[in-house]
Amino acid sequence: MKARLAHRLRAAGRWARSIPVTWTIVGLVLAATIVRLSLHAGRMTAQLDTLVSTGFDTVFLRHDWFSLLSSVFFVRTPGLLVVVAIVAVLCLGWSERRLGHWRTVVAFVVVSVLGIVLGLLLDSLGVAVHLYPAEQSRGTRTLDPIIAVVGVVMTATAFTGPVLRRRIRVIGFVSLLTFVLYSGQQSDIFRLLAAAVGLLLGMLLADRRVTLRIPRSTHREARTILAAVVAITGLGPLITLAAPDSTSLLNPLGQLFRDPLRDYQRVAEHCATGDFSRKCVDALALSRLDGPGAVALSFLPLVALVLAAWGIRHGRRMALWLAVGINVMLTLLAAVYYGFFPLVAPTETTVFQTSAVEHYGVFVVVSVLFPLAVAIALVASLRLFPREAGVRTALRFFAVAAGLFVVVASAYVSLSLVFRHQFSPTASLSSLLLDLPERFIPASFLSFEPVDVFPTGPVAIAMYQWVGTVYWVAVMVLAVISMRRVRLVRESSGPARIRELVKSGAGGDLAWMATWTGNEYWFAADGSAVAYRVEGNVAITTAEPLAPAGRQHAVALEFERFCIEHGWTCAFYSVSDALRSELAADGWESMRVAEETVVRPGEFTLEGKRMQDIRTSINRAAREGVHDVWTTYPALTPDLAAQVREISELWVAEKGLPEMGFTLGGIDELADPEVALMLAVDDDGRVQGVTSWLPTFRDGRRIGLTLDFMRRHPDSINGVMEFLIAETIQRATQEDIEFVSLSAAPLAVASGPEAAQGAAASEAPSGATAAFLAFVARALEPVYGFRSLLRFKMKFRPELRELALCYRDPITLPSIGAAIARAYLPTLSARHAVRLLGQMQRQ
Repeated sequence: MKARLAHRLRAAGRWARSIPVTWTIVGLVLAATIVRLSLHAGRMTAQLDTLVSTGFDTVFLRHDWFSLLSSVFFVRTPGLLVVVAIVAVLCLGWSERRLGHWRTVVAFVVVSVLGIVLGLLLDSLGVAVHLYPAEQSRGTRTLDPIIAVVGVVMTATAFTGPVLRRRIRVIGFVSLLTFVLYSGQQSDIFRLLAAAVGLLLGMLLADRRVTLRIPRSTHREARTILAAVVAITGLGPLITLAAPDSTSLLNPLGQLFRDPLRDYQRVAEHCATGDFSRKCVDALALSRLDGPGAVALSFLPLVALVLAAWGIRHGRRMALWLAVGINVMLTLLAAVYYGFFPLVAPTETTVFQTSAVEHYGVFVVVSVLFPLAVAIALVASLRLFPREAGVRTALRFFAVAAGLFVVVASAYVSLSLVFRHQFSPTASLSSLLLDLPERFIPASFLSFEPVDVFPTGPVAIAMYQWVGTVYWVAVMVLAVISMRRVRLVRESSGPARIRELVKSGAGGDLAWMATWTGNEYWFAADGSAVAYRVEGNVAITTAEPLAPAGRQHAVALEFERFCIEHGWTCAFYSVSDALRSELAADGWESMRVAEETVVRPGEFTLEGKRMQDIRTSINRAAREGVHDVWTTYPALTPDLAAQVREISELWVAEKGLPEMGFTLGGIDELADPEVALMLAVDDDGRVQGVTSWLPTFRDGRRIGLTLDFMRRHPDSINGVMEFLIAETIQRATQEDIEFVSLSAAPLAVASGPEAAQGAAASEAPSGATAAFLAFVARALEPVYGFRSLLRFKMKFRPELRELALCYRDPITLPSIGAAIARAYLPTLSARHAVRLLGQMQRQ
């Protein structure tokens, strides 16, 4: 324990000594702020603030250009000083270790000055066109070190890996933009523009070419970023609580989540502004209960959005639909509050909304459209989510939520009728029904709504306050259950039974792929199964049926009948030659779609001229201090796991198309504890390359390994993949593994010299089938290089096993081809398809 503590203290000391610029900047901020706070409040403090703070009038009227830099060294309050100091040490320290000392100084000055100047120029544009918020903020004086901090951090992102760079930039800019939209303070705008300046400055310092292309990411990473965006935008209205007087674009939307009865004076002022009578003030004071129920009801929809973000992070489609539903609800609330009510309600109760629409029309429109835009973006991201958490789960959730609403609302109305004398005026069925929707929406939405019935007795008050809160809590509990149920049902039914079949030895070398997310399962009466996916009206199997020897043919025909009953075209993809022959006897057509490359560890040798490249790669790895690590993903240290994810992101970012799926695994698939990993790690702990190996079982014992995930770091040594595969084969020899499959390159078949090296290559397809195969292969080859991958695997002198596509009717080939393309590229957009066609034409 003491040794570990000493090690951590030494590491912290090394870290502290490596960031002298950070300590200097933080020291200046502390010293400057302490001097300011030590002055007597009043004239001296005001004079100092006038000297060092910045703003529109300060710079453009008084020409105090020094304030552009001095304003980022002062903090207004002691409590805020502590927070700023901690944030500055962590963020600037992290940045300095990536930028270096002098780059950090340059970035600090440049982002501060340019960020503030750009903000003031934007402010001047607003003043020129008589924009009310700009007129209001022109006299504001800003003191804020965070302006410089966020800009330096964005500068440093250019010197990080793709995963961290993308996350910091996306989450950072979304957070800054949310503050601008909901708070709209001058400092918020300065921070956003400083971050933009830092982004460009970082690219220049790192000598990176400035491009507008959105970097490609894995589905897991895209969901992580989407979840962060949902959470940040969902919590945005809370910013309005801290800045109730702001004139930001989304302030009208944020006002729907404020509890107005904690400030009776503001309500009265609104009434006075609209020439309201004293009766209006009394009605407003009685229209809400200043209790915990009303406050909780204002925040629960936002908490539900955070819950939905958690589900989105874990790939739950139900969570995505929950977020869509809440954002649509916010859209409707804003539209009704600022649009419908002013049209139909009495004028004396809607003067505030009407005034808001007249003076802040653009703001109101943005407040209505913003949550709608978030909802549309979420729906457009649906393809990032696995299908097992599909529409049925979401429909079931919303149906149960609707039924729950009916039950809770009925209970509320029934009990209110029983205690109707505890309402003023005495509650009637019609008045309770008119008032009912108001009990389930945020309290501030009703702050200018005329009261129908008002509770006076204890039972009525309790029901009035808490019925909406109880319903929203129940909905969130239901959401958690639904999101967990997706995983639990899947584990207890389909995948659990599939794993049992695979471990018993059912299926071929690719059988483990049947356990992957995205597959549907059909089970025969004897327990045999078929893993498949439905694309359009085509059911494509993941390899061959999982059935005992001698039963695969019969199970395949049973599955075909199941598909016919559902109106699907049945296509068996990547099946062995034995099953292909049996299906051919029943009139099925077939075509070769891939060659599986298999190595026998007991027969593998590195001797001979053909193995020269492999020996060279192994020797080079030894010279460079690169060694192999045989492990699993759950067993990786956090540092190694992060590097594996980064390598995956780098690989995907290099492609012009999205990450592929179906029979090609990614991070989600290699995270299975049954899947083995072989890493190439150098002496500095850097991962040079990674491969994953799917297991093949017989009677519960692992007898084979199949290569799946194979990616290398762009800066890795040459031959790192040859090194990893050779080490895996030698490891398999030690563990008495019968075979090592280098898997199959999709839609790539051996021919000519390549086929001559294999032990069991068959003739290549010809005629129409050859034309179809060539079409799909040419489309994907420029980006994914499957033929090159096959040539690479031939270095290990493997056996070749033909994998075929089997289908009944040749007329269905075009639809089957399109379905296979969608299975491999589920997130392919029309833009990507056009790019593919262009690449084909250039071949």
